Amino acid sequence: MIISAGTSNQGIGLQLERKPGFPYWTAGFFLSGLTEIARPQETLLFPAHSCVILAPDTPYRLTVRKRQREIWMIFDARMRLRPALVAPGGSAQAISVIFRNPQVWTDVRNGLRDLMRWWGSQPPELLLAENAMERVLLLSIREHGLQNQRIVDERIQSVVAYINRRLGEDLSVEELARVAGLSPSRLAHLFREMTGLSPMKFLEIHRIDRAKHLLLTSDLPVQEIGLNFGFPNAQHFSVRFRSLTGQSPSAFRQAPKKRFGELSPEEGLG
Repeated sequence: MIISAGTSNQGIGLQLERKPGFPYWTAGFFLSGLTEIARPQETLLFPAHSCVILAPDTPYRLTVRKRQREIWMIFDARMRLRPALVAPGGSAQAISVIFRNPQVWTDVRNGLRDLMRWWGSQPPELLLAENAMERVLLLSIREHGLQNQRIVDERIQSVVAYINRRLGEDLSVEELARVAGLSPSRLAHLFREMTGLSPMKFLEIHRIDRAKHLLLTSDLPVQEIGLNFGFPNAQHFSVRFRSLTGQSPSAFRQAPKKRFGELSPEEGLG
């Protein structure tokens, strides 16, 4: 049963958070851009032509890393879908897929188009919309089973996790390459292929994101916040911050900003 569905077009840096206790399944199909979803167990990157299906009571934080377009849905799984969504041991799965087969992606896009057509009609054609939703979910579950792999190369995931743990340290491409077990040039190529960004640009964006959060939620001096996230002095921090946000750190702090909040069912995944 569909609870809600919709489309979104979000810019870089947007962050949304869902807290534990949400009672429905959530799915996001990413048409373009790069989206990061952090769960307690892991952080995953979702490029264009990918999807994530998350079980009820799954807390996560979504961050847009590159401007994205998405179709999302919130649903209560029918009995015939439950066996595909639940692992043999009885625990609900988090399903992530990158659609590398063009024909499968075309089928998924057609199903999404039908879903939004019937859900958006007045009044909504619920049975037709639910039929389209089930089709795209089953295609995604099937592709997940065929791939049996993470959405992004595990070497890249290890680098992303390493970056997140060491945002205040002086990291280099060479050090990140050693973490991945790759040459610096191969890491740079594979990282850009998977994320659309160089490793160092990805690092800088993460640092600025964390700095933005502290600017809004703490009284720490701007220079201290910059130092906490690897910027050697206030001037360098301000220049890099302005290049990504269009504002100085001080101006960003003074402007009213929306804090992170729990998503409502109407907002959906992104």
